[in-house]
Amino acid sequence: MNAILLPALIEELSLASLCLPDPRPRAKFVDLGLAMLCGQKPKTITSGLDWLDQTQEDWSGDYRLFSQAHWQTPASFVPVFRKAVQIHGGAEKRVYVGQDDTLARKRGRKIPGVSYMRDPLGPAFQVNLVLGQRFVQTSVLLEPSAQEHPWRAIPVQFTHAPTPKIPRTASEEEVAAIKKIRKQRRLSVVALNQLQFCRQQLDQMPQGSKTVLTSVVDGGYANSTYFCGLPANTEVLARFRKDAKLREYLPLEKRQGARKYGPPLPTPLETLQDPLMPWNEVPLFIAGQMRTLKYKEQLNVCWPRGAKTRPLRLILIKAAGYRLFTGGKLLYREPAFLITTDLTTPAVDLIAAYLARWEIEVNFRDEKTVLGVGQAQVRSPLSVERAPAFLVLCYAMLLLCCLELFDDRRGAAFDALPAWRNKKPLRPSTLDLIHLLQKEASVYPNQRHDLNPLCRN
Repeated sequence: MNAILLPALIEELSLASLCLPDPRPRAKFVDLGLAMLCGQKPKTITSGLDWLDQTQEDWSGDYRLFSQAHWQTPASFVPVFRKAVQIHGGAEKRVYVGQDDTLARKRGRKIPGVSYMRDPLGPAFQVNLVLGQRFVQTSVLLEPSAQEHPWRAIPVQFTHAPTPKIPRTASEEEVAAIKKIRKQRRLSVVALNQLQFCRQQLDQMPQGSKTVLTSVVDGGYANSTYFCGLPANTEVLARFRKDAKLREYLPLEKRQGARKYGPPLPTPLETLQDPLMPWNEVPLFIAGQMRTLKYKEQLNVCWPRGAKTRPLRLILIKAAGYRLFTGGKLLYREPAFLITTDLTTPAVDLIAAYLARWEIEVNFRDEKTVLGVGQAQVRSPLSVERAPAFLVLCYAMLLLCCLELFDDRRGAAFDALPAWRNKKPLRPSTLDLIHLLQKEASVYPNQRHDLNPLCRN
């Protein structure tokens, strides 16, 4: 068979390997990238060595790539970010990114960064504590090439965000120092650092300094730390509280003395229920088909507790109705309340971008269930941070190749669907891409010196 996906992925991995200042381990960087995608689960370094047929060779160099080699994880994602922006339409077009955090469960209590955390999947009104690691991810949200097609999220940053523990025997000075570090490790601060890195990379691209970067986040990032720390030429669209206290925006020329805000405004829930404010309709592709959403928007509002005196826009989305079966009772989901610093972009585009934020949850599902991010059996502090990020980097390159080679569609290059699949999927799944890569790369362990250009340098 003619290999299509394999050479494209090797080229992407070779570009990412340039983050290593020492050229000697770059070939190993490419080898492990392919091996951890094609190897058996769990996706550990040893399963990658087994796929490379190197179980009888010295494995210390493969572990040193993560524990001792000099390279920065954010720098390895730079080619992915640049390629994603180019596929998106270039730096002349507004760039949307989605940000969220996830929990990777662990069992070892003494692994660096592992601590007890609240289980987000636990039952309501009951706090369950689990051992795990916390990661923050930023993904570029790419618009589909056709109207009736889902968006894609390409991971461009993946950062380990542990919370340092305070020892019982710590002195007052040590407690104060650790608390200061804990503030710097908050999820909102880590997400802002990732957003700043994306902003810097975008500014270095042609016409990138004029491009608006819009971050789409969940309600956990709707706070003063995040809203007041945004980089220049960067906007945010966030889920909002329905009972938040808002004020009317007061222009600078009308502010007198200590007065900063206008009169109080109704809460978002009260505005949603206001019968005098008209509804707008927008058709969007949601959950596999075109649906019509109703929304309201309110301009020139202020959120004193979060964004201070910055003018904001409130977007209110009516709860969508649905039936569990034909002729069943019409049920309703919860309405959505969005707040944004973007005052010019049409509300239709912002709503579509926020609905596309769900794709970062799809990333998390594929990373943890299909690839096994967080299952690598490493204990070095650097390895604990780098090994999961490296696997996410390989996953992002796999998605980029899917967009470039197949236009994010499931064509003839993939295996036939099982007989029980009645509906053809709109795009290939991560398993489809991995199975195709495994077929094309079956000869790689025996021909790696011919297929990997870095082995010949």
